[in-house]
Amino acid sequence: MEIAARWPDRVSAMALFCSALPGHEPSAELRVLGEREEALLEAGDIVGATELMVETWLGPDADETAREAVRQMQRHAFELQLAAAEEFEPIEAEIDLAAIKAPCLALSGAHDLADFRQIAARLPNADHVELSWAGHLPSLERPSAVTDLLIGFLKERVPVG
Repeated sequence: MEIAARWPDRVSAMALFCSALPGHEPSAELRVLGEREEALLEAGDIVGATELMVETWLGPDADETAREAVRQMQRHAFELQLAAAEEFEPIEAEIDLAAIKAPCLALSGAHDLADFRQIAARLPNADHVELSWAGHLPSLERPSAVTDLLIGFLKERVPVG
């Protein structure tokens, strides 16, 4: 989004899946999730923190393959974070959404936190598609369905040549 806002002529299309947005004020639900995650990690319960995130980020129909993939990725991410000698604050640039000119496919999951649906709905030039079956990681839950949506969007909204 930052590149599309800063240099709109360089971006011909965007696809955003359950995207965050710098400057978004987190909901109470998202803040509570962060507090629960932090408490588990501070207590040394990496398994508990990992399972919290698996249950949070995936929709109810996600299969065990998707759950195991998220489990492995999240555990690895926690291990790296905990091994870091110092904490790093993310760099967040101001983004002027009105400057974005590129067509956008903005996917959100009906079982994701409301924050991500709200962000998708705010994006200019966006075809917002809320996936009734998805959590935060639709491309892991139903890869072929997400691929079909992406290909359809690109064929319809992005000129060739």
